[in-house]
Amino acid sequence: MKFRKENNLYFISLEPGDMINSSFEKLAEIEKLNSGWIQGIGAVTNLEMGYYELISKSYIRKNFNDDYELTSLSGNITIKDGKLFSHTHINFSDSKFNVFGGHLFEGEISAAGEFIMTVGENFINRKFDNFTGLALWCLEK
Repeated sequence: MKFRKENNLYFISLEPGDMINSSFEKLAEIEKLNSGWIQGIGAVTNLEMGYYELISKSYIRKNFNDDYELTSLSGNITIKDGKLFSHTHINFSDSKFNVFGGHLFEGEISAAGEFIMTVGENFINRKFDNFTGLALWCLEK
């Protein structure tokens, strides 16, 4: 992972073999970041994806192990259970131009990953929500 800071932006370049969410969390730890919003593109492999079923309050998980174009990643860095937490969703396409998407548990860069993180000034904590079964943003001061 390589990165450069400009004002409240981080330009992040992930290299083959870098794990996506882990890299964002590592950067946030190294730079002592409070929160951030992430966007990016690239090429990926070995993805563990999820679709959240509200009725069962659980994820349907699926692995994608070929090489794919990362057409869009969007996500954030917050605090969950006292630790930095990277929450990302992605869209990616295969060699036949089929597009898939969903929650990214983790994935690996296969060729390159280019991301921008806009940094927030304050921590955003997550708090368990009984209705959804998810840890959602807690914005109360």
